Amino acid sequence: MAKVWIVDLWVKDAKVRLETGETIKVSPPPAQLRHLSKLEDRFKTSRFQTGSRWRLSWYEDTVQGRKLRAQLFRDKRDAEAAAAEMEDDIRSGRYISPQSRRTLFMDAAAEWLASKKQPKHATLHHYKRDLRIYVNPRWGRMPLAQITRRDIDAWVGDLISGVAPREYRSQNDEAVPLGVSSVHRIAGVVFAGVLKHAVASGYIHQSPYKGVELPRPQETGEELVILDHASIAALAESVVAPSGRKTDSVLIYFLAYTGLRINEALALRCDDVDLRRRRVRVLRTWTLGQSGERVVGPPKTWERRSVPLSKFLSQMVEDLVEGRPGDAWVFTAARGGSIHDHNWRNRVWNKAVADVGLERPGLTIHKLRHSAASSAIAAGADVKLVQRMLGHKDATETLNTYGHLWPDRMDAVVEAVDRARLKAIGKSA
Repeated sequence: MAKVWIVDLWVKDAKVRLETGETIKVSPPPAQLRHLSKLEDRFKTSRFQTGSRWRLSWYEDTVQGRKLRAQLFRDKRDAEAAAAEMEDDIRSGRYISPQSRRTLFMDAAAEWLASKKQPKHATLHHYKRDLRIYVNPRWGRMPLAQITRRDIDAWVGDLISGVAPREYRSQNDEAVPLGVSSVHRIAGVVFAGVLKHAVASGYIHQSPYKGVELPRPQETGEELVILDHASIAALAESVVAPSGRKTDSVLIYFLAYTGLRINEALALRCDDVDLRRRRVRVLRTWTLGQSGERVVGPPKTWERRSVPLSKFLSQMVEDLVEGRPGDAWVFTAARGGSIHDHNWRNRVWNKAVADVGLERPGLTIHKLRHSAASSAIAAGADVKLVQRMLGHKDATETLNTYGHLWPDRMDAVVEAVDRARLKAIGKSA
């Protein structure tokens, strides 16, 4: 039997008994098929002129064995076109069941999240947040098979401009354009990850995300926010007078000159500081637990590192750790215990930025890493050193972000080659 076949549910062959006693099947005359009003009763099925007329049937191989599947059509030409397409898909190995084609993006996204066994709880928390706020409002109720490359390209543009559908937490919550890193995370990691899972699960044959180009920083006008030494000093010194505590001031200097992430710095213990070698070991970070609670956990493998301290910064840190237990936090809250990054941002950082007059788009605590990288590059640090200092996964990330900060030494290199050549020729002459 053919793998795909079409059955007429309204019309059937009639059985006729011959004089010899033999029973044969007789098909309706073509004239009656062209004018069903003239069709003899013996050729009519019990479903005659009720519901869809044509049934496309095929066998589908599943993990439970071979299953008979069917799909109904009102028009024979539609059934024949579907049969031809299905036969071609079966022969080429591209077959996707109609049931799988109807799978909604939000259902595949839930499976994708459940399949994530290795990421940290904080990573899963961010995946869920991006799906809820940015991805599902646009794609959640759309069948996977209906998602097109053109629609994805348009959505990426909407994310950049701030007009993409999203979840709003309140009536006062405003849509804002997203930066390149956010677009890469939402579209390139979360959205694309769900589609990759859908392909692996047999819901679609190929990901429509394939070939989508995400913006580069210069294409969106996004620029690095880099503070000079005077601005860093002004920020750091502005927080001393209100509280009388040096801890907040040292933390600003520390972030701006080491490149640590805020939660890496706040998770440092006194034992992590080697004042003799002027090094800080990054062994842990504040992150989110399974229920979204704040917990201490290990950083990603490539984020474990030893970061150098400048002489002036080493002296500041020494004042904070001297005489304290090794398991004590380097940076402590006014009442003891660890500092919460959100509270510190609202209580100290935002006020300091406003007081000094440095309020500008993109200036966040995290962006102090850019200032640290810029200072290191200006002092002669190479790509690998900056990569290790910031805890980047590879040098490509470092070059993509800071490549333009390294001086163009092309002329100097060419001149050095000329000098070396002349020197070598002169010696051999």
